[in-house]
Amino acid sequence: MTRAAGMEQRSAAPLAQLSRQLNRACTAAVQPLELAAILEAEGLTDSLAQQRYGEASVFSCAERLYQLVPYRAPAVPVVPAARRPLPLRSLLRGGLYLLPALWTPAILSLGPAPDVFQGAGLGLLIASLFGWGWMQGLAYVGFTGLALAPAVAARRLRQTGVGAATLGGLLGLAVAAALGQDTALVTLAALSVSVYLAAATALLVLAQEVTLLTASLPALLWLGLTRVWPGTPEVAGAAHLPVVPAVTLLLAVGGPLLAAWQATRHAGLAGAVQGSRRGVPWAQAGLHCVYGWLCAAALSLVFLAPLSGQPLQAFSLSATELMGLSWSLAPLVLTLGVMELGIARVQRRLREQAQRLDPVRRIVWGALGQIGAGAGLYLALLGGAYLLAGGVAAALGVPALPAPVLAAHLLMALSLLLSGLLNNFGLLPRVLLAWAAAVAAQLAALLLAGPGAAYLLGAAVAAAGLGWLTVLAVRDVRHLL
Repeated sequence: MTRAAGMEQRSAAPLAQLSRQLNRACTAAVQPLELAAILEAEGLTDSLAQQRYGEASVFSCAERLYQLVPYRAPAVPVVPAARRPLPLRSLLRGGLYLLPALWTPAILSLGPAPDVFQGAGLGLLIASLFGWGWMQGLAYVGFTGLALAPAVAARRLRQTGVGAATLGGLLGLAVAAALGQDTALVTLAALSVSVYLAAATALLVLAQEVTLLTASLPALLWLGLTRVWPGTPEVAGAAHLPVVPAVTLLLAVGGPLLAAWQATRHAGLAGAVQGSRRGVPWAQAGLHCVYGWLCAAALSLVFLAPLSGQPLQAFSLSATELMGLSWSLAPLVLTLGVMELGIARVQRRLREQAQRLDPVRRIVWGALGQIGAGAGLYLALLGGAYLLAGGVAAALGVPALPAPVLAAHLLMALSLLLSGLLNNFGLLPRVLLAWAAAVAAQLAALLLAGPGAAYLLGAAVAAAGLGWLTVLAVRDVRHLL
């Protein structure tokens, strides 16, 4: 029978009419119980269900509605991705990490004979190597405080920073006394560098990179003036220290110290924050300290403290030559900010990969591809930086960087990048084992084969171990979320 135009074309059955009234709920329901709850909320009882719809109960009515109306996934609006601002602060970090190298000569000049292992040089060495570990722990303590409130982070950074700087000075004093060196000079250098590292770490944790750079400008300006007008008097002051190095050290440390103290001025408000009395995770912070010390040892052991043995003829690098090549770490340090950006970018891609509806095997291979692409991009950038540095070195008459040392730098950079990913996966203890194996291999090579092979061997062990750990970690998709 043909119906007249304009007449109701849909079923007039009571249950069909009910499905149209509850169309939004019916199309979105993923189980009948959802519809039963809605029907009961509308006042439908078992007796009414029998009278109106011929169903034995509310649940039976909900079952019929669930079968009658197919599920339709809600439309997800497509929101164009916002353009990400250029992460200038992250890019700035690499330069800030390298900044202390500019006034290192001034610290070495505090003593009568500039030497890395004597006087102020020894204090600088102690504070730098051990400070790397202590500041890793300080940063972790600060970031856990930020999870509660900025005021909590400020208090933790101030208190822990003072403690770390004090430990740096005391360690310098103890080493100087044990070696029979000038305790006052070694302690002054160690304490100054430790205070700077604590202040700089606090500012970096609080995302105040520009503040740290601004606070360092007076020291940079002073260094520039003394270069332009080298006739500045070098007479000894009241403290029996050369004027130019002493002023450089005062400006380099004092500016960041005042800036960090001002940045943590809200530390007294931490007690008003709910949860601020939560204990500091000192055990985990200690593991981060160990991580920093192992990385520092792996990167600087052969450059600063070669032990014994003869270099391999294939490499023909003596201990003195390696120490002269310590400048080659500068491009690696300078690009650490880019590395941090790369790690963040890879992690975003990994989260997207883990949310795909593909089989687990395909997700894992896709995640490994994302990590490989991110690491390859960073290493290509670092390789370009070394090419540029090599051109500058040749123009200045500095010896070219040997291929084994360049390869070791690239492997160390890869190891640091993979360590960052694994640490974010919560696998720090495994990372420590890989770096400990690398340091042990480097020490063994120093004793048996000489410094020429030690650095490359240590870097290869670190990269291989961390690469294997990364593959194992990615196989567990939960790490990608």
